Amino acid sequence: MTLVAGLRAASCGVPFQPVAGVHGSDLATINGWQKVKDPYGSGIEVYVIPAIRPDVVVIHANEVDEAGNARVYGSPFWDHPLTRAAKRVLVTAERLVPTDTLRAQPELTLVPGFMVEAAAIVPGGAWPGSMHPLYGIDYPAVEAYMKDEPGSLEAHLAAAPEISKARVTADESRQGQKNSDS
Repeated sequence: MTLVAGLRAASCGVPFQPVAGVHGSDLATINGWQKVKDPYGSGIEVYVIPAIRPDVVVIHANEVDEAGNARVYGSPFWDHPLTRAAKRVLVTAERLVPTDTLRAQPELTLVPGFMVEAAAIVPGGAWPGSMHPLYGIDYPAVEAYMKDEPGSLEAHLAAAPEISKARVTADESRQGQKNSDS
């Protein structure tokens, strides 16, 4: 809630955003958040979260066109404020689609192309997270990644879909070369 409040403040171009639900928590003290009194007379004090403006944000989308217009079919809860708050937006996507596909339902475009600095097609790029409706969270991969033991990061990276696909492609290439040599 507080992270999104900071992102929303930045996306609106204001220095902070009020947020409820922080009273009684040590978060405000730890983070140095300030309170402001309701300027409309209720006398209630609310915490205000400072704007968070990331230098670069990378999101993964279901589809992107050549102009950088990106469509996410899952929840835009994080992606929307992130892309509006960031100085630069990069998009990876499951697939490239013709611009006419996005024009047919423009209301589904989450990030307009003018906000996108670069896009890349990376099928399976949200792994081990989810990309609705294409695939869900790979919980065993997340659990393996979270293990605090030597080699767990290396094992996680080796299991990534793009690495597995590259390995299969390389194996197929070697097999094709063996067949042509015989």
